[in-house]
Amino acid sequence: MTTLDEVTTTADPGFPDFAALPHLVHADDPVWAPESDEAVAWAFAESAVGRTPLWAVVARDGGAPVARAAAFAPVDGVGTVGLLACLPNHREAGVAVLRACEHHLASLGATTVRAPASDPLTVGLQTGGFELPQTVLTPHNPPWYLDLLETAGYGITMRMVAPLMTRRHAPRFLTARAPGVVVRSSDPDRMAEDLGRYLAVHRVLFSPLAGLPPRAPADSARLFERLLPVVDPALVVLAEVDGDVVGAILCLPDAWQHLPGGRVDRARIVTIGVRPGLQRRRIGLAMGTHLMGVLLRGGYRSVEGVWVREENTAPRALARRFGAQDGGRFALLEKSLLS
Repeated sequence: MTTLDEVTTTADPGFPDFAALPHLVHADDPVWAPESDEAVAWAFAESAVGRTPLWAVVARDGGAPVARAAAFAPVDGVGTVGLLACLPNHREAGVAVLRACEHHLASLGATTVRAPASDPLTVGLQTGGFELPQTVLTPHNPPWYLDLLETAGYGITMRMVAPLMTRRHAPRFLTARAPGVVVRSSDPDRMAEDLGRYLAVHRVLFSPLAGLPPRAPADSARLFERLLPVVDPALVVLAEVDGDVVGAILCLPDAWQHLPGGRVDRARIVTIGVRPGLQRRRIGLAMGTHLMGVLLRGGYRSVEGVWVREENTAPRALARRFGAQDGGRFALLEKSLLS
């Protein structure tokens, strides 16, 4: 018999099972990394101080945890479900936790639910590239989760692809400059100052994808504080005109990679953006060229690019100039609560 237990704080009796479930789901998955552990810690900490209230539920069969999900408070009638995990032989329990979250969101006034999302940087369901290693701030799930969500009434609203650039396919001679623009890596001695300037223009540089909620500067600041232990200043690239930041790339070493000797040779581009009105000045290409040089000199073997909508040809063409091939594929899903 399947039972559902609410989990709203880390002190709740069901929290240990809620937190442990992905380790059961991915016990035999060689490319999975415990990203969900970090996502759970972040989500419950944000909820505890009232910034992003959540309500979670864990399903048990015979007392053992078999499925989980969390509902994040709606904004303008749109709620979010994330932190989904389900054992393969308990798909009915997976549907049950999703519907429990939907019922909770409806009680808060939500008319639409988007899924899945765990925090402002970790969104989407993986739909392809399952053989590739999971990188930092990237979701990873069993292939059948898409069928689970569609069975529960969700439909795909956005398909995205992550360009994958490898040392093997990197262009041997790629240079690009943007006239009048200074492109540089962050100075380790000025890292806090550079991040502060970056955050000050964050909203201008980075327009959210249609269908995704905008990320407030305060949210970004907390996220970057969370990421500071893994930030390499050399991989934070700024473009400046007369000292003003007009473009930026944040690239992170893959925090989940643990090679013999502690060497990390994978990275992920989390954000890249150029101030509106300046996109035709080759600033993005100049920043990308600078970053690729840093990565190659640093011994990195691959970098996963920032996600691009499948139909967005311009950034995909730019990525191909750096030898990119399609890597992981991801989707965002949605369900109306009015029907």
